[in-house]
Amino acid sequence: MSEAIVKRVEERKPSSFMNLIHIALDDYDDIFSDFDPTEYEKRALSDDLTKELQKRYAETSTGEIELRFSIPSALRSAKVEHLIKKRLHEYFIHQVKMLDHDTVRRKRRGLTYFIMGFMVLLFTLYSIEVFVSARVHEIISLMLTPLGWFGMWEGINMLLEVPFKVEDQRKFYTRLSRANYIFINEEDFVKEVSKREVSGGSSMIDQIINQ
Repeated sequence: MSEAIVKRVEERKPSSFMNLIHIALDDYDDIFSDFDPTEYEKRALSDDLTKELQKRYAETSTGEIELRFSIPSALRSAKVEHLIKKRLHEYFIHQVKMLDHDTVRRKRRGLTYFIMGFMVLLFTLYSIEVFVSARVHEIISLMLTPLGWFGMWEGINMLLEVPFKVEDQRKFYTRLSRANYIFINEEDFVKEVSKREVSGGSSMIDQIINQ
């Protein structure tokens, strides 16, 4: 084994193999939405693709992701693949920004709910009795107190629970925005799979040597 191959074996950690995701394509259009006729650099991604990536992502460990698309060699275009890689990175970066924007907006709404609920409770406790009779104050208190507590509770819910809900989704988009996207010939992939089936599976080092 040459020194260069040994170096490649040492540099590629086991996690890089566990985080390898392979997607088979009939053509480049499989990556994008059928309902979006725009060019590849602006076109929306396919919902089926994002769902499949979400499922595969759940099976990966932490670390970088390498996403390989296999496509018939006759259909491949270096220019198109460059545009698609750029679009994929931009799409997932945009999704991260959208999640961050929605999180900030929801936190602001949560803070508003909390403050308004708190103000309603203060108003109920201290202000009304100055202007109305005790009986009317009691009735108004019964009506407004639940509203005040609801506002505070809903505000706390928006401030604390939502970030936890979107955290996994943000990690998913962040890792894909940093992923390494590779296009390979479908024929080469089929041959590799066939060899593995015949040999009963290659060792990790053999896989690296044959790449």
